[in-house]
Formats: sequence, structure tokens, C-alpha cells
Amino acid sequence: MRNKLILAASGLALAISAPALAQKQKSGGTSGRTSGQDVNAGTSGYGSTDGSSITVGGTADAEAANGGTTDTRTRARVNDRRGMQMSTAKARDEDERARSRTHTTVRQGEVVRSRTSTMYKQKGERPVRTNDVYRSDKPNK
Repeated sequence: MRNKLILAASGLALAISAPALAQKQKSGGTSGRTSGQDVNAGTSGYGSTDGSSITVGGTADAEAANGGTTDTRTRARVNDRRGMQMSTAKARDEDERARSRTHTTVRQGEVVRSRTSTMYKQKGERPVRTNDVYRSDKPNK
């Protein structure tokens, strides 16, 4: 009876750990948005890898009222080993500025890294900045 119990327990341990070992997909990303009275800007970036493919993508949007200007850019590059994505959004008017930037990097089968930084500045005031970082190989704090 004791041998059956030990075999059953070790079989259960293998069944629980097998899905964790088989899972090689890594994915994640970051996003950020900053806004004021007349301007706002936001970006996002994401990526994933499963050991045989790489996916990266992102967005950028900006808005300015009262005759302000905006600029948005997003670009991505992928090769056999690495994928990289960058998004930038800027908005400004006479007395306000907003900016958001996201950079995401994926290494084939290894790690997904993404970081987003935002900045908002009103005329005569100090800028307000935020940063968000994600790494698939380290737990988020």
C-alpha cells in the first residue's frame, strides 16, 4: 500500500510541473498616456515569442486643441533573432506639451522587454514624468 501512495504522489508532481515546462511563450508590453487641459499623448507597445516566432506591435496617438500641433510615429523591425518596436506621440500648444514614448524589444525564445515614458509640461511649471518597465524574465515590482 505504501508503494502505491508514493507512486501516485510522484505521478501527480509530474503532471503539475509538465505544463509549466512545456510553456515557452513569453509576452508582455507597456503603455502610457499623459494629458493636460488642451493636449494629450499616449503610446503602447507589446511583443511575444514562443521560440519559433516573434511578434511586436504598438500604437501612438496625440491630440491638441486650440491650434496646437501633434506628431505620431510608430515603427517596427523584425529579423530571425530580434524584434524591435518604437512608438512616439507628441502634442503641444502655446502653453502645454505632452509626450509619450514606448520601446519594446523581443529576443527569439528568450525575453520580452518594454518600457514607456511620459512627460507633461505646462508653461512655467516643472515637467511631470512617469516610467513603466516590463521584463518577462523578471517579476514586476
